[in-house]
Amino acid sequence: MPVPAGHIDDPIVSGRFRAPSLIARAVLLALVLCVAQGLPGAGAGTGDGPFASATRVTGVDAGSYIRVARLHKATRATWVTIPRLHISMPIRRAVLTRDISRRYAYHYPSTSWPGGHSNTYLYAHAQAGAFLNLRFARKGDIITLRLRTGRYVRYRVRSTFTVAWNDLRWLRPTSTERLTLQTCTGNTRTARRLIVIAVPDY
Repeated sequence: MPVPAGHIDDPIVSGRFRAPSLIARAVLLALVLCVAQGLPGAGAGTGDGPFASATRVTGVDAGSYIRVARLHKATRATWVTIPRLHISMPIRRAVLTRDISRRYAYHYPSTSWPGGHSNTYLYAHAQAGAFLNLRFARKGDIITLRLRTGRYVRYRVRSTFTVAWNDLRWLRPTSTERLTLQTCTGNTRTARRLIVIAVPDY
C-alpha cells in the first residue's frame, strides 16, 4: 500500500505520518492534475432548484439493490451515481503513471471494493461531467455504486472535508466499510482537496 499503514475509524487521525513513498508521490502528482472548471453559475446544492428533486436512481428495479453487509467478498464497482448532484460516471481502475480522463472516476489501487470491510477510494476531475458538483455534497446524500455483478449498493454521505493536497490519511484502510470520494477545489498544483466520506446505507 503506497500510503502510511494503519487503520482509521474517524476522520481526525492523531500521530505522525511516514514520508510518502515514491509511488505515493507519483499518485499525488497524478491527483494534482485535477482542474476545477465547469459551467459558470451552476447554482446547485442549495436544497432548491433541480438538484433537490433528484433523490434516487431512476430505471433501477428495487430488487437490484443489495446491502453492502450481504456481500460475501470485495466486489468491483463499475459505475458511481449521486442523483442529487447529477453525477453519474463509469469507474476505471487507476494506473498511477497515467493521466486521468474527465470521463471516468478512478479507483485508487490497493484500496478496497464494496464488501471488503474497508475503505473504497474513488477520485475524479473537478470538471463538468465528472466530480465538479461534488462540492455541493451534504450529509445524507445517497451514492449508488453499480457492481460488476449487475447489483447495486448504496452509501449515505456522513461528512465532507477540505484537506491539504498532500494529506494521505484518507487512503488508509479502515476497519469498517467506507466509501471515500475525492476531487480538487482549485486549478493550482497545491489546491486543497475535497474529501467526501460515505457509509453503507442500511
